[in-house]
Amino acid sequence: MAGAPRLALALALPCLALAQTSPSMTSNSTSNSTAPSGGGGLSVAGEVALTVVLGGLGAFGLVGLLLFLALRLREKRRTEGSYRPSREEQAGARAPPPAPLRLPPEERLI
Repeated sequence: MAGAPRLALALALPCLALAQTSPSMTSNSTSNSTAPSGGGGLSVAGEVALTVVLGGLGAFGLVGLLLFLALRLREKRRTEGSYRPSREEQAGARAPPPAPLRLPPEERLI
C-alpha cells in the first residue's frame, strides 16, 4: 500500500508542471489582435499530457475494478453453492408429516 501514494505523486507531478505554463509560452508576439489572449490556459502539449494521464488512470481503475469483481465472483462461487440443506429443512418443517410406512406382507412357508 505504501507504493500507491508514490505512484499518484509520480502521475500528478507532470500534470501540475504542464498546467503551470508561463505567459511567455502561451502568448505569441505575432498574434492577431482578434484572437483572445489566454492568460493561464494549457498548451496543446499540456492538454494531451493531461488527457493521456487521466485516461491511463481511468483505464487502470477500470481494470482494477474488473479484477476485483472477478475475484469476488470467484470467491462467492467457491463458498456458496446451489444446494442449501437449511432451506430443505425449513421446507420440511412446514410440510405435513409423511404417512407411516406399512409393514411388508408376511412370508409364509409352502
